[in-house]
Amino acid sequence: MERANLNLMDQKGLRVAVHGMLAMCGVILLGAGLAILSGVADIDGTDDATSLLMVRPVPDSTLRAGSSAAASPPAVYEPAPPPVPPHIAEPPRREGRPGQWHTGQGMLAIVIDDIGHDLQTTRGFLALNAPLTFSVLPGVRLTRESAQLIARAGREFIIHLPMEPLAYPAKDPGPRPLLLSLDGDETARRVREYMERLPGASGASNHMGSAYTYNAEKMRVVQSLLDQRDLYFLNSRTSGTDVPGRIARRWGYRYLERDVFLDHDPSERAIERYFHLAVHRARGRGRAVAIGHPYPQTYRVLKRNLPQLQRLGVQLVTLSRLLSDRKPPVAKLEKLEQHRRQATPATAGAARPLTPPQATHHIRWAGE
Repeated sequence: MERANLNLMDQKGLRVAVHGMLAMCGVILLGAGLAILSGVADIDGTDDATSLLMVRPVPDSTLRAGSSAAASPPAVYEPAPPPVPPHIAEPPRREGRPGQWHTGQGMLAIVIDDIGHDLQTTRGFLALNAPLTFSVLPGVRLTRESAQLIARAGREFIIHLPMEPLAYPAKDPGPRPLLLSLDGDETARRVREYMERLPGASGASNHMGSAYTYNAEKMRVVQSLLDQRDLYFLNSRTSGTDVPGRIARRWGYRYLERDVFLDHDPSERAIERYFHLAVHRARGRGRAVAIGHPYPQTYRVLKRNLPQLQRLGVQLVTLSRLLSDRKPPVAKLEKLEQHRRQATPATAGAARPLTPPQATHHIRWAGE
């Protein structure tokens, strides 16, 4: 009996000793693990073997989302790009029905303004071998030579009409500009002079003109004179006025508007962004007009991106091609002819007949 009791006590003591030893081993292992981790946290990461154990910080956004660090790799942080202007983020809209997208191939016309100062620069843009439209300033040093160079290359050019800006005379639009102070006869004389200096032009656009394009009486004379020579008018939209557009709609003059300025900010990164905005609008609305200038940065952006247009579903075309793509019905042509016979400005001379091959049409995209 006593021997049995002793054996039972020995077994209980053994179990207690084993439990004590296991607890002590656990404490030792835990301490060693903490020491290793604290040491690893101070490692610089130069040793490949130890860098595998490095504790990497978890981004705050991951912690707020309630996920663990192992759920996704650490985020890579890059400098944020400049904020996008609100009108760039605006989704493109198709004319007529809001919310509908153009489903075919879009057409984009690109105009290079302020041509006439430097032939070498003009040659560079012509060498892009693309159907760009060139806007030539009348009355500057190389006006005629620039127009001849463009015509020989088989490219389209228009007259860049110098018009009075809001800041005139502090801001000079150039030699012999169209001014609000001129009477109708002098206005007509200068417009005809521009057209005679640049025979073969397909249309005209306003150079500056933030004050002049607000005046309906002056713009009616200018647009009527252009229409007599079968020239369209491109509103560069240097201001927010729709006066030229209202005149075109009322009298049936051929008309377009600028959608995007490519290089208002002349940095190459900004030009690239606005180029893609023009592509975006051409795809969404079916057509768009962009205006740039003969800057080296603009040239480089076009050289890189023009070959990609076909892949992006956009065709580069001239302004005339945009206008010829849309013609009003014959009934509308007859009505426009009746309007024009009733009220043609005296300074503009006799109105030429309006026939279907010379179909006039207003195209307006900005803000529609």
